Amino acid sequence: MKKSKLAMSTVVTMVGLSAILSGCGNSSTPKTGGSADKAQAITAATAAPTDKKVSFQWMAHTAYSAKSSDPKRVEYINSSLESYKKAHPNVEIDSSDYDGKVSNLMIMASGGRAPDAAMIDAYMLPKFYKYLQPLDSYFEKAGLKIDDFFPFAQSIMKGPDGKIYGIQFTTDTRVLYYRKDLVPTPPKTWDEVIQVGTKLKAAGYDALLMPAGRAEAASVSVVLPMFMSQGGELVNKEGKAVFGEGANREKMLNVFNFLKKAADTGVTPKRAANIKNEADQNGDVATDKVAMFIGGNWQVNQLKDTLGAERFAKYAVAPVPTMSGDNAVAMSGGWAWGIFTKDPDKQKAAFDFLMQTYIGDKGMANWTTIGGYLPPRKSVYDNAEFKGNEFTKTFREIMEKTGKARPASDDYAVISEQLQIAASSVVSGSLSPEEALNNAWKVLSQK
Repeated sequence: MKKSKLAMSTVVTMVGLSAILSGCGNSSTPKTGGSADKAQAITAATAAPTDKKVSFQWMAHTAYSAKSSDPKRVEYINSSLESYKKAHPNVEIDSSDYDGKVSNLMIMASGGRAPDAAMIDAYMLPKFYKYLQPLDSYFEKAGLKIDDFFPFAQSIMKGPDGKIYGIQFTTDTRVLYYRKDLVPTPPKTWDEVIQVGTKLKAAGYDALLMPAGRAEAASVSVVLPMFMSQGGELVNKEGKAVFGEGANREKMLNVFNFLKKAADTGVTPKRAANIKNEADQNGDVATDKVAMFIGGNWQVNQLKDTLGAERFAKYAVAPVPTMSGDNAVAMSGGWAWGIFTKDPDKQKAAFDFLMQTYIGDKGMANWTTIGGYLPPRKSVYDNAEFKGNEFTKTFREIMEKTGKARPASDDYAVISEQLQIAASSVVSGSLSPEEALNNAWKVLSQK
């Protein structure tokens, strides 16, 4: 693959948050399927041949590019590039990869140096609206329907003017995994977690394991779903933190009080304060001493490889329990494509390639299958090219009904960091819920 003409060496490395949500699939064991010769052919409406020479710049996260460490991804992308070039001999693709940090791409966009098309951490897409080009006409020509995307993805892809400024092409979700032989009916409320968990603890099990360490998983898998399920608001319309004020403070304190009770009763072992990522629990799960755990959809293939199909068959999935048992929230991430160039020929060439490789019916089905992701388009689940697993239907239902994206706030990285520290401190017992929340809010209230 050609090296980019972009002067990537000029990109300033800034502290930014590269989404765990979207990176989760990167650590998964890819599922079989989606062979390299399955790249979707462009529809006649969007791929009419032309003799005009066109060159566009395409920048992807390294794990989603031809430089990925996964040979199946590399094979698929290279095959798609080859077939696209054969069908479009007049088009030259100048490809490059980057680390996915929003701060780096923002520097390029604000300086007028953004690539013609680039991957953007989906929840931060709104920060780029003013630099991106509307894609409504391309959606119409390609037969894409915005309503085919899950509601949380639609809310990100559409700007305040109602126009479409990006295309989310992967997603993921968080759930409660539970052993059916130990927990016949999964708990819906926090009280039920303690009641069921106390008996399991007495029987020698880790009743509820969770990633409560100082990493993004503590925020998106534990704190935010429990907080938002109460109607809590993390930030206001201006993107400023409000979780430590008024009713929001009470709801966040409810979360930390539950985490304290779970740890004090032994329902959640205190070592959970050191578990950073969802997949870091896999070793514990392999001991057969974990009754329930909060994890991500990408762990299915990992655990099948670790446990074997027979042992993994003991597990089922359900929404993460809430305080009341209602209004469950599943934090869903993923990545999106945005087109920056104002040149209509480059726009069309880039959109056609993205349709073929990542966005169209077969393109999204193949890419999400190969990468171990979930499609953000509902219709793709019924596509013969998409290969899910025994829990895919449940994952889809959870995302469609309860999926939410993180707020596109400039302060989110700091908010997340402080909530991670607070959760870890409460579970370990080093701070009380009030102290942990006060410390977190002090940092944000001074910004």
